[in-house]
Amino acid sequence: MVELIKRTSLRVKLAAIAFCLLLILGLVFFLQKDELSPAKALELTGIAEPVASRAPLYEGEAWSPAAGPDGFAEAASSEDFTLYVDPASTQIVLEDKRTGYKWRSNPAEEQLASETVKGVLLANLKSPFVLTYVRTQGKDQTIREVLNAGDPKIETSMIQAKNGLQVSYAFPERQLSFSIQYELTPKGLKVRIPTQGIKEEGEYAIFTLDLLPYFGAATSAEDGYIFVPDGPGGLIRFDSERAGVSRGYIHQVYGLELTNTGNWSRSGERRENIAYPVFGMKHGSNGFMAVLTEGGGSANIAAMPPGLKSGLYNVYTNQIYREEYLYRMSRLAAPLKAVQKQRLDTDREVEYRFLNGEDAGYVGMAKAYREYMTETGKLKEPLKPVEHTPLYLKIMGGNYTEAFNKIKYITATTFPQAKEIVNGLVEQGVPNIKVIYYGWQNQGDYDLYDRFPIEESLGGEEAAKDFISSMSQKGIDVMFEDDFVWIDSESSDLSGKTNGIRGIDETVFVDEGWFISKPARTVAMAYETIQKLKDIGVSGLLFNWIGEMVFHDYDPDGIATRSDTIAVYDGLLAYAKKTLGSSAVYRGNDYTVGQADFIAGLPAESSYDFMVDETVPFYPIALHGYVSYAFGDGNLRNDVETEFLKAIEYGAVPSFFLTHEDSRVLKYTGANFLFSSQYEKWTERILKEYKDFDALSSVFAQEIINHEKLSKDRFATVYEDGTRVIVDYGSKTFAVEKGEGA
Repeated sequence: MVELIKRTSLRVKLAAIAFCLLLILGLVFFLQKDELSPAKALELTGIAEPVASRAPLYEGEAWSPAAGPDGFAEAASSEDFTLYVDPASTQIVLEDKRTGYKWRSNPAEEQLASETVKGVLLANLKSPFVLTYVRTQGKDQTIREVLNAGDPKIETSMIQAKNGLQVSYAFPERQLSFSIQYELTPKGLKVRIPTQGIKEEGEYAIFTLDLLPYFGAATSAEDGYIFVPDGPGGLIRFDSERAGVSRGYIHQVYGLELTNTGNWSRSGERRENIAYPVFGMKHGSNGFMAVLTEGGGSANIAAMPPGLKSGLYNVYTNQIYREEYLYRMSRLAAPLKAVQKQRLDTDREVEYRFLNGEDAGYVGMAKAYREYMTETGKLKEPLKPVEHTPLYLKIMGGNYTEAFNKIKYITATTFPQAKEIVNGLVEQGVPNIKVIYYGWQNQGDYDLYDRFPIEESLGGEEAAKDFISSMSQKGIDVMFEDDFVWIDSESSDLSGKTNGIRGIDETVFVDEGWFISKPARTVAMAYETIQKLKDIGVSGLLFNWIGEMVFHDYDPDGIATRSDTIAVYDGLLAYAKKTLGSSAVYRGNDYTVGQADFIAGLPAESSYDFMVDETVPFYPIALHGYVSYAFGDGNLRNDVETEFLKAIEYGAVPSFFLTHEDSRVLKYTGANFLFSSQYEKWTERILKEYKDFDALSSVFAQEIINHEKLSKDRFATVYEDGTRVIVDYGSKTFAVEKGEGA
């Protein structure tokens, strides 16, 4: 009997344990997120896995031309251009037949006669390239040395092609070799370094390569300037007196590589990251616009004044093949410097478009860039004309704060309150509003991997649907803002080990507990969100980070380049636009402008670089009429009147960032940047500014055809129909002169 009781008791215990296990497993299953795989997300969105194209090497017999009296031989010719090469030095000359002007890859002998530099610097002046290399073995891997076309042991060969020339260089002692291809185009010249032509067969490796570093180099006595992509655009004038404190202008396209912690020492610099890979030069009535068409994200744009490396002004691309980085042998050891082992295996290409007459300046350069973007599909259809200028109204729902180890959502604007704000502006005379709603996710941006359901304290999904439906009845689009790039590893269930990008040392890149999602994982999260937002009527997404930041992923299975990231982001923007109706980004790096309907925070100011003499609206000229853009929000400006006038001058649309409650409620949240946002305090200013912006509604969909500086404080912007907008910063006013076609 006792034995039976024991057996019964044991069976009960085992059953209880089994029940508990099943309960736990069921709970885990219930709580587990039904995760969409990145591969499946790419398939569902129609985004193809990025595949890098490789330019082929030219094949054929070696070409050994006889040089003419000037030392050059004709290599290729078209209707408007002729390419010449010096067989001995491999320098090139590009003749523009339309004007007879000749662009030289290197200074002429008469220019060199006044040079004071000697040795390697002088040899660099005579070379079409400057190659910096490092060792891949031993203790001195970070020591950099330079090679150029004047090396006494260099081996060169040339192959002539239908429209151009390939020049190959080999350095037998260093076991390094590469090729440069020159190809005439209807607009000028393409210069390419095919990755298939690079050979590193010994203990040395290419670090960087300056491509045509002295093309068009000029003296300070010449009439002209260099254009650099600083903010909206920057000019470096040849005749400007310089204090000798400049280190030159050298900055990476789209910003420094974030995953390389060795770059962080420069993070405190106050500068605008380069948003478009363009540079240019003006020589009197001749000029060129150059765009990095391949590998641009892995390159610096550099401009040097006289006194640094020569007595000339020059501008060029510094192609990055490897980066120096810091790594730790252990947690206790100090970080050591090392150089990236695997080369960034991408083609590099720069296209030069030559300009003359009135088009030789920055306006002509911007038009040439706009033409390039429309030809290549980066800019799509022009904007449609509007009766009234759109006002982009950002509304902050709220965000989370953490106190006493608890997460609390702080509400700033519920959906019913947002409706109240928009209706109030419509009733007071703002007929064209586009709403962007922030902080709608469950607990704000606390865990952006688990953003649903819509935050209940805002009214939840039903209130969101009601708000969107109410706006739709008035013809007002409602977009939601979201971030699918940064993930908080401490609050999210998403693993950084499998979903986060990796730095040069191949470890997961983490910044203060946050990691960056692999682009394919970003697509998976965005896809699921887009499906749910579509059901409630949201008309688009404003993507945070996608338009302002790209990166490499140094995965052990193979490096995913910035170009790969760009390809995925472009596909995601296109999918969101197709599915919801519109997509938008911040800052507007040029790879986004073809899919974005709106750019928030387009750069409007320079970086106050010592090299830059004047800020000009190059990028706005290139974009206007194809994508709408705003600068800083009207209620968050540092200089209210000046920044307002800049928006008028550069063709921007108005934008305000509002809350229903006083912004002080957000002080301890991630939305604390809203230092003054309460709707009631800004209504009068919004109505005043909107009236001024709306005076320009007729030019909303037009291209900018000219921009000029009338005096120190007066500037004029001219549109297709002849309308001139004259801004006077001295009197803080602007005037609109309607054109004949208006």
